[in-house]
Amino acid sequence: MKLKRDLVKYVRDKAKSQYKKSDNCYICGDTEHLDFHHYYGLTELLETWLKQKKITIEKEQDILALRESFIDENYDKVYDYTVTLCHKHHLRLHSIYGKRPKLITAEKQNKWVEIQREKQHGMVR
Repeated sequence: MKLKRDLVKYVRDKAKSQYKKSDNCYICGDTEHLDFHHYYGLTELLETWLKQKKITIEKEQDILALRESFIDENYDKVYDYTVTLCHKHHLRLHSIYGKRPKLITAEKQNKWVEIQREKQHGMVR
């Protein structure tokens, strides 16, 4: 495969205009240095989808032709299972779940974020 960019960047280009970004960190409320986090990491999600469909990408036109189908079939994971975090909390999440968290950790990541939010706001479970 000879592409100038990572495959996932082609998907992000198509998807990012519809991201539901917040103007503050979901955990602490910080409004500076915000990151957008996918609980189902797009790279892992895309690679899994391509493997399941037995699709090989050879050239840029291949991913451009498929990215809309990928987004449609994974709409909730691309747009709904996401959160805006400050850079500090985003780094902490990735220090626990890894740089490229496995898809099976999505619910655990979400739970971690909720627990951190509760701690930050002094809420009791």
